Amino acid sequence: MKVKQLNTQIYIADQISLGDINTIKKLGIRSVMNNRPDNEEVNQPLSNEISYEFQASGIEYAYLPIAPGIYSQTNIHEFEQLLDTMKKPILIFCRSGNRAVNLWALSKMNTLGKEYVIDKAKNIGFDVSSTINTY
Repeated sequence: MKVKQLNTQIYIADQISLGDINTIKKLGIRSVMNNRPDNEEVNQPLSNEISYEFQASGIEYAYLPIAPGIYSQTNIHEFEQLLDTMKKPILIFCRSGNRAVNLWALSKMNTLGKEYVIDKAKNIGFDVSSTINTY
């Protein structure tokens, strides 16, 4: 698991494993959002397995599966609602972290500005400019 801190309240990660839960707890994470659909890849931990482990550890968990590169207004709105209501700090993950950071950027570009979200994502190694510039 590669974790990148977007700001004091939001962390972005690639695919997590069940063995990463203790590391996530040590970071002080209080919520986890999974943006990766089940069965996207062989041997990928399923959402219900991950959910059970997080809930047993006292960490809030949400499953909002998004297909790669498909960001509907409904998805963006659901993401923003979860982000606004889940306990912080929050870890958001998908296969590589790209979907998670693109969803964050799309949900915040109107309030924070396009340049700001592009720069924040770039600072942690993601290029969201093509996604942002198509919306």
